[in-house]
Amino acid sequence: MARFALFAFTVLLVLSALFNLAVELAGLSPELGPLVGWRPGGGGLPGAWVLATWALEALGLTALFLLVDRPGGRGVWLSGLLAGWIAWVFRGPLLVMSAVGNARQPHQPWGELALRWFILYTLAGLLLASLARRMLRRPAEPQTGREPAPAPAVESEIAR
Repeated sequence: MARFALFAFTVLLVLSALFNLAVELAGLSPELGPLVGWRPGGGGLPGAWVLATWALEALGLTALFLLVDRPGGRGVWLSGLLAGWIAWVFRGPLLVMSAVGNARQPHQPWGELALRWFILYTLAGLLLASLARRMLRRPAEPQTGREPAPAPAVESEIAR
């Protein structure tokens, strides 16, 4: 379990970095002004703080997945999606409502970010499920609850 948690944390951290890099390179990153200006020479949060928030998200998402996933319960894929979407609710719509309502920010860039975060958290949930299937040795199909039949006894040549 600890090996899974450490590996999942690392993979989710890399996923966050690559996803944000892809958004930046594609030119889809909205301009948020002084709020999140981690680019060199820009105002806002320093790069180390952005990395720390990605690490906190990766840790929280890994812990949430381990809380949601129950052996013998719902499928591991559903657990991954549930963990990702539960986390997205707090990062997406609730953050948008806070930024738009309380901070009186314009709706437009925050709404776009919430949609991108939905994609990111869906991918993260599916990635967690895939890692759990591989690392926690889960069967691909649900078990029926029946014990396998015992192997037939074979008499040895010496016993005859």
